[in-house]
Amino acid sequence: MKPEDKKKFYNRVRRTCLKYKIDITYGGEIHNYNFVRLVKDGFVLFEQNSQDRGFPLQIDWKELHEKLVGIEYTGGVK
Repeated sequence: MKPEDKKKFYNRVRRTCLKYKIDITYGGEIHNYNFVRLVKDGFVLFEQNSQDRGFPLQIDWKELHEKLVGIEYTGGVK
C-alpha cells in the first residue's frame, strides 16, 4: 500500500474511533508493533497480529476501515 493510502485510511479509522469511543491499542515497541487492536467497552472488535516475530506488523488500515464500515461504524470527527 502506498504511504498516501496508509495515511488516508489511518485517519479514517482514527476519526471513526474518536466518534464512537473505540480505543486503538498497540502492542510492542514503537515502530515495531506486534499487534493492533480496536477495543470498545473492554471487548476487542478487531485485531491484527504479526505472523513473523522478526519483522514488525504492517498494519492494513484499509482492511480495518472496511471492517468498521461493515458493522456500521461510519463517519468520523473532522
